[in-house]
Amino acid sequence: INELLEQILKRLRPIADKQKVELVLESFRPVSADVDEVKITLAFTNLIENAIKYNKEDGWVHVSLNADHQYFYLKVEDSGIGIPEDSLGHIYERFYRVDKSHSREIGGTGLGLAITRNAVLMHRGAIKVFSTEGEGTIFNVRIPLNYIS
Repeated sequence: INELLEQILKRLRPIADKQKVELVLESFRPVSADVDEVKITLAFTNLIENAIKYNKEDGWVHVSLNADHQYFYLKVEDSGIGIPEDSLGHIYERFYRVDKSHSREIGGTGLGLAITRNAVLMHRGAIKVFSTEGEGTIFNVRIPLNYIS
């Protein structure tokens, strides 16, 4: 999982640099897990890319990876624009966009978080979001080290 995250960050770093967003990965230990690499890569890319895209200049995105004997934990925390409280219940819906006025400049389909949530659930995992409008967002993902599809 560590290498997978390093590859994702390497791919997204040019976007972060262009937007003047600091991108940091913190791994607490080597993590090996039985996952569908394509789906998990897509899910984690969506979370981290959103944290970069919906950020402010001179902002930051911290990605941390940890594990215990049963699960691994991914935390994506940002200093971005945050998600309004009344939108939090809808962010995993297909085609839902919090800020329709910026959809042209930011791009995307509104499918990213729906895909992310489905990939996490497919791995018998859980995803939680905490957000304060104007301050930033935290996504916590928990996935079993071994899952049976």
